[in-house]
Amino acid sequence: MQKLIVIGFAALSLIGTSSLALADEAMMGEMGNMKNEMKTEKDSVKSDMKAKKKEMKSQTKVQKEKMKAKSHETKGKVKAQKHTAKAKVGETKSSVHSMKHDMKATVPAAPSLEVTP
Repeated sequence: MQKLIVIGFAALSLIGTSSLALADEAMMGEMGNMKNEMKTEKDSVKSDMKAKKKEMKSQTKVQKEKMKAKSHETKGKVKAQKHTAKAKVGETKSSVHSMKHDMKATVPAAPSLEVTP
């Protein structure tokens, strides 16, 4: 009888320790799966953020290029207006000069007074 009790106790001890080892392995397997899921989720969020960041950069770049083009166009218009204004000023100066010349030609020269001593 004592032998049976010892054998039973030994069997329970072995089953108990092996069941703990099996439970530990199962727990580790579940934790590994959870870690893998978390890593996958983290990677997907990271890739989404990179894609959004890249998209925002491209939108910003497009806007900057549009603003540069608009600025360049405005500068060209201003230069053209300045050129036109300078041309008008030149025409006005030449017309004033020609009118001055015409006036000199139409007005007789004033007689000079000679004073004799």
